Amino acid sequence: MLDREKKFYKNALCVYPHQKGIPEKKYCPPIGLEYIATVLENLVEKVTLIDMRFEPNLDDFFKADNIDLVCLSVNWDYQREAAINIITCIPSDIKVIVGGRAAAAYVEELFAAASNIDIIVRGDGEEIIRDIVSGSPLKDITGISYREDGRIIHNKTRDLHSLDDTIYPNRKMRRVNYGLLYKDIDLGLGIDFISTSRGCPYNCKFCTFTNNPLGQKRSWSARSAHSVVEELKTINAEFIFVVDDNFAVDMKRVEEICDLIIAEGIKKIFVVALRLEIYRYPQILKKMFKAGFKILTIGIESAQDKTLKAMQKGFNVALAKKAFAEIRKINFYIHGYFIVGCIGESESEMLEIATFAKKLKLDTVNLSLLRTEKYSPLNDLIAKSGSYYAGEDNIICSQEYPLEKLRDIKHHISRNYYNFPTMLRITKKIFTIRMIKFRCLVKLIFILLFRGLLSKKKNILTYS
Repeated sequence: MLDREKKFYKNALCVYPHQKGIPEKKYCPPIGLEYIATVLENLVEKVTLIDMRFEPNLDDFFKADNIDLVCLSVNWDYQREAAINIITCIPSDIKVIVGGRAAAAYVEELFAAASNIDIIVRGDGEEIIRDIVSGSPLKDITGISYREDGRIIHNKTRDLHSLDDTIYPNRKMRRVNYGLLYKDIDLGLGIDFISTSRGCPYNCKFCTFTNNPLGQKRSWSARSAHSVVEELKTINAEFIFVVDDNFAVDMKRVEEICDLIIAEGIKKIFVVALRLEIYRYPQILKKMFKAGFKILTIGIESAQDKTLKAMQKGFNVALAKKAFAEIRKINFYIHGYFIVGCIGESESEMLEIATFAKKLKLDTVNLSLLRTEKYSPLNDLIAKSGSYYAGEDNIICSQEYPLEKLRDIKHHISRNYYNFPTMLRITKKIFTIRMIKFRCLVKLIFILLFRGLLSKKKNILTYS
């Protein structure tokens, strides 16, 4: 029988990998890894959470703390090389467990590149890491791949379960503060992330976040409103990104979260991702704004009905116009997502994005190039098209629209959208809903003035 009281590991490092040359995004806490570190707290004698964007040298930890377990998170493709370089430098007597979305998608490649990886977690890690460090036989743990006698063993994929209301990150484990930065200078606005649900019930063709990396459909699963607000009470940051794929699947839950936030007197500004169908709930929208959900990010993707249909978005251009007309009745800051280079669109159709976004009266827009991933449903469409292919960084291109052409179109759309009246409206909205605190703006102005004076003084000295 498994001895749950025995601690099989003493000192664990939870490492968020980074190296020079890859995106830093220092305002983003490694929330997925923080879940793992929190689970480990009661299972090992000591846990240290390391964010290598701020602490790039791991050698001192290995020398001083007798580390016997390293858990490393690889969520994005651009982190893979950094992770491999870090793992290969870890002493061979230390158990190495790797998890995260990109790790699960490239199991064989990671095992081949780093011979000292012991286990790769495929899928949600909270349950799996508990099983591993509690001493369960590896052969009995679903959702892992591991080395045994020179072979790689792939256990059965673990079923995706409902979220546990009792598990959320212990932010006291952080060794750094996350916030708004200007060239590594803290502007005094704390930023944090919170996860209240996972998965999405929709089936947009371009989206892989509704699937786990093995192509398994993830049903939407949410924490209770009470659990979400209990976690919010532990967060000091003023600005919070809700990292759910779709926050507003269950409107009753959304309303309950808002009611509890208001009742508890929690004063935050929240950024949430949701779908435009939210327009059908005007009373809940008003309550969301009152509770602090003032920044809405909504995927629109295209200005073409044919593309929206092919993507299985579930709405058309006319419905989008109707929806945003209703949403704009409340003074939300609205950020819209569009994809440039959708399969079957001509250059003129892509360029209509700027005009369409202005008609919707969005505040800002995000323009991304269409990408695919290892398990993306887009791969079938590419194979059937005959003229499209996955190019650099898995961006979908064609003979007519190679990568450079797509980048030019994207730049043209951005230039057409962000004209002077649009920038003026954005600035007004930022101040109206108090997205940025006055003290942060003052600090930024002083920094810019100080740097300007230093630069001017340097030029005078150079040319005198």
